Amino acid sequence: MTQKNEAGNITTTVRERDFTMERIFDAPRELVFQTFSKPEHISRWWAPRPYTIPVCNIDFRPGGVWHYCMRSPEGEVHWARSVYQEITEPEQIVFTTTFADQDANPTDEVPLQRATVTLTEYEGKTKVNLRYQFESDEDLQVTVAMGIVEGITATFGNLEQLLQEI
Repeated sequence: MTQKNEAGNITTTVRERDFTMERIFDAPRELVFQTFSKPEHISRWWAPRPYTIPVCNIDFRPGGVWHYCMRSPEGEVHWARSVYQEITEPEQIVFTTTFADQDANPTDEVPLQRATVTLTEYEGKTKVNLRYQFESDEDLQVTVAMGIVEGITATFGNLEQLLQEI
């Protein structure tokens, strides 16, 4: 299944074991890359509003860990842990990700995912392709049911706003 939003700037594809979202941002690729690699930036856009990210620790290197906490307005917290696999500045970031506890120990709340962020220059702008790969179609469907499409759509909206501010 492939969908485009009404504005035509987001394409979402869900099939077999993959979820992909692509969006074009009116910003230089180097700046967009920084928003994925620096805690002071990613903590401002990664969580869908009204969630916030009060804790964001990033060791941005292959083998490094990104550990963060998303907090709901009601105070409910969700911790996540990602491990960077590959980093090619300013083109690509590959990491595995799952929910975790506050000590960065993985939990089984969501299936482990492999994420690939690809940034390409596109007509003076930056095309961001975010692809999540799952172990099985069932794992993908569980994650879709939990709201990954809506969550990433919202976070990309936050990223657009941040890019206008910095």
